[in-house]
Amino acid sequence: MGGHGRRQRDVDPALDDEVARWFDDDAEPDDAAGAGAVAAADPAAKYASSQLRVVRETKDYQLDYLQHALQPGRELIDISPAYQRRLRWTTKKKSLLIESLLLNIPVPPIFLFERDYNEYEVIDGRQRLDAISSFLANDYALTGLEYWPELARKRFADLPSVLRRGLLRRSLPAVVLLAETQGDDGEGLDVRRVLFDRLNTGGIRLNPQELRNALYPGTLNALLVELARSAEFTAVWDIPPHTAGEEADPPARLLRNPLFASLADAELVLRYFALDDAIAAGRQGALRTVLDRYMARNAALPADRVDAMRARFLGALRSVRGVFGPDTFRLPGSRRLSRPLYDALMIAAGRVGTDDLARRGPEVRAALAAALDNAEAYDVLVGRGNTIGAVHERVALAGRVLAAGRAP
Repeated sequence: MGGHGRRQRDVDPALDDEVARWFDDDAEPDDAAGAGAVAAADPAAKYASSQLRVVRETKDYQLDYLQHALQPGRELIDISPAYQRRLRWTTKKKSLLIESLLLNIPVPPIFLFERDYNEYEVIDGRQRLDAISSFLANDYALTGLEYWPELARKRFADLPSVLRRGLLRRSLPAVVLLAETQGDDGEGLDVRRVLFDRLNTGGIRLNPQELRNALYPGTLNALLVELARSAEFTAVWDIPPHTAGEEADPPARLLRNPLFASLADAELVLRYFALDDAIAAGRQGALRTVLDRYMARNAALPADRVDAMRARFLGALRSVRGVFGPDTFRLPGSRRLSRPLYDALMIAAGRVGTDDLARRGPEVRAALAAALDNAEAYDVLVGRGNTIGAVHERVALAGRVLAAGRAP
């Protein structure tokens, strides 16, 4: 789903913690060995060879300039390079930034990369630039102000002329990495993305899927984001449905959803493709490594393969949902959504075939209920095992469940 700015933490803490554990669970102790551990290097030599070559200058951009530089169709500053996260600021948070500028309170600098003469892409500060440009374009009204409550519900065009002129004279500091900055050091180190990882986190490191989103832009990443916002997927995973214009102005309730906010929704889609591929190809390693390598291998998919993968994913999801309805991927009793059960049923659906699945719905539902009622089978389907071996067993058992009622 593309990419996105500082992390919005206004989410359900319990669900947020659960999503964080998801990412942690994918990194088994053998992760480094599975990925091929890097040989020890002499510290002095490593220090000398690993310094990033960064040429920079500082600037102050008046908002009057930004109003023109960010106009759609002729942007001088690209606020959505492939490695960016999703937009996550609420209207209130955008409004507070505008209020800070009105009060002449210093705001943190943005970081830009000059990819060509007078053409820039944002490394850090996308949310601030979006908040400013969309307000100057009258796209939202101010709300939740602390010192200027009389400006509530006013758009830029509604402000008194003296405030409009004063706001346009305010400046946003910027650190610009010049075009001379080396983009890649020859060993796969992209300066822009290293800086994005370290700068654009507000002290919080990128989670694994956000890092994949940064490192492997392309058609596969776009497909993951697209499918994660499909009606079928959002309905099953209790994510607010897609709304028109959400890419530029996501609704507050969507920003509060931890799956959306962390790109865990895109990772769920990735798991379907990557784990199915790992089973078919006999791949080994920690699950995080498996997911990373699948993204790296398939970043730039041709259009016909993207179409086939989209149809395969949505077909499997519709078939499974058609049998289990509101109970899809939910555990009995708690009705909690289960990621291991999702992996198992989705991948098995593609392997067993779903042509007659709806007709055998009662038998399949009974088979899954029996499996989840059996301690040993339950542990296989949704237990804590999170290795490739455990996924193999999980999918095999789910395949038997989905084959229930089929003639021998």
